Amino acid sequence: MRQRVHREVILATKVKPMEPALDESARLKRLSELSIDLISPDPVLDALVDAACLAAGTPVGLITLLDSERQWFKSKRGIEGEGSAREDAFCHYTIRSSKPFVVPDAVRDVRFAENPFVTKSDGIRFYAGVPLEIEPGLRLGSLCVLDRVPRRLGADVRGLLDRLARCAVERLLQFEDRYLLSRIDTGRLDRAKADKAALALAEEALANGLFMLHYQPKVALDTGRRIGFEALLRLRRPDGSVFGPTAFSAALEDPIVSRRIGNHVLQTAIVQARVWEAAGLDFGHIAINVSSSQFSALPGSPCLVDEVLGATRSAGLSPRRIQIEVTEGVMLSEQDGDIGTQLEALRAAGFIVAFDDFGTGFASLVHLKQFAYDQIKIDGSFVRAMTHSSADRAIVKAIIDMANALGKRVVAEGVETISERVALQELGCQYGQGFLFGRPASVSELRFFL
Repeated sequence: MRQRVHREVILATKVKPMEPALDESARLKRLSELSIDLISPDPVLDALVDAACLAAGTPVGLITLLDSERQWFKSKRGIEGEGSAREDAFCHYTIRSSKPFVVPDAVRDVRFAENPFVTKSDGIRFYAGVPLEIEPGLRLGSLCVLDRVPRRLGADVRGLLDRLARCAVERLLQFEDRYLLSRIDTGRLDRAKADKAALALAEEALANGLFMLHYQPKVALDTGRRIGFEALLRLRRPDGSVFGPTAFSAALEDPIVSRRIGNHVLQTAIVQARVWEAAGLDFGHIAINVSSSQFSALPGSPCLVDEVLGATRSAGLSPRRIQIEVTEGVMLSEQDGDIGTQLEALRAAGFIVAFDDFGTGFASLVHLKQFAYDQIKIDGSFVRAMTHSSADRAIVKAIIDMANALGKRVVAEGVETISERVALQELGCQYGQGFLFGRPASVSELRFFL
């Protein structure tokens, strides 16, 4: 067997010529400017590596950063150590191109047949890496998956790894400090102007009562019975035109304005729930999204749990009529310690808490263990892709199985076709939301269906 492997290595010497050398000085300068701690663990990047291993079905995963001499394991699964010599790193080849780099069988590849990671008893045989390209041509490392047996990688899994790599790049950019401020360009100035206009639009809407709620039904997938609604924020201009959150997204990031908007959503939803209840309508519940700013207690302003409890009690409304939806962005905010306490308090008071847009952020797996919640909402992008992507279907199944094992309910968002509904039912999903069951509508439009 040893002779056969040696012969195959000799035959593998006809490899593609090296790509042009990187601008190594610019690459190293950019790595330094990001001020990344190369050793300390990061739960966000750890969750991305977990997701990559799950998608590819591999026991080993890494996010690596390469300096002039070493490859550093910024995040790792299934492998020991803090890094290796750069000359031994598969990722040394990955950063030479903007395309994924795949080695189906390292023993058959002359570049790696004698590599210390390959030759040891439980050595690496398969490698697939996606470069972490911070800027065009500047690739600092890779997100990669590895296995100890030869294998292939499907196009759908490559696509998922590419999406995870882009998330890793965004996370690395968050380490940046003064560097971004020194690189203000026309595009950033234009975005700053757009953000300023969005804040002004939100202020006008709050002052003149232009914000309104549309309601989208949620149903039980087995019976089609409506179980409730999600309240979705809209802005109606005086000319009658209606805009979604993208028109004022900057306001939702502002701690003061977003808090005022959140309070408006809560109060409006409670009033509407009270009206429907008084009319004897079986509407189930209204779910509202909350922002991280609402969890903070400011002078003269209560924190979220006090605000929700006070508003529902004043309206004489059961906690089961209002559900609280929290995204990963909220959970990753600086108030995360207090957020967990408040979510526990809300659940103890009888409110249902849902983990919204699961799978699209950075740290879903971390926060599944960390926070109090009753439901998981699977993001619509996975639902739309799962009927023609085995990898996305596997991820949806894993989320549903995990939620069921934890005793949590699952709501699939973005359900648009009957085939998606059937697939979700087969996988054990209980509830769905999407255009198949109803588009977001104003109260006047809903009167015909309630």
